[in-house]
Amino acid sequence: MKAMSRLFAALVVGATLAGCATTGTKVSSNSEPYRELAKSQQLWCSSFKDACTCAIDGTRTTCSLVYACVNSGNCKGAQ
Repeated sequence: MKAMSRLFAALVVGATLAGCATTGTKVSSNSEPYRELAKSQQLWCSSFKDACTCAIDGTRTTCSLVYACVNSGNCKGAQ
């Protein structure tokens, strides 16, 4: 659980500092941690809808999380 918290914190910091996937990018993931991170962002996304324009397995999330998932090899473009 500690590793998940650290990964989430790193991704939040990365979201503010790093480039993002293109707006509207939709991916599918074979990684349960990335799916859970996308779900955990739902409260935040409900407050800042403009920041959550990408999706992992249909769950709206930040494009920086999608970018990290794709670059780690855990996500692939969805149709």
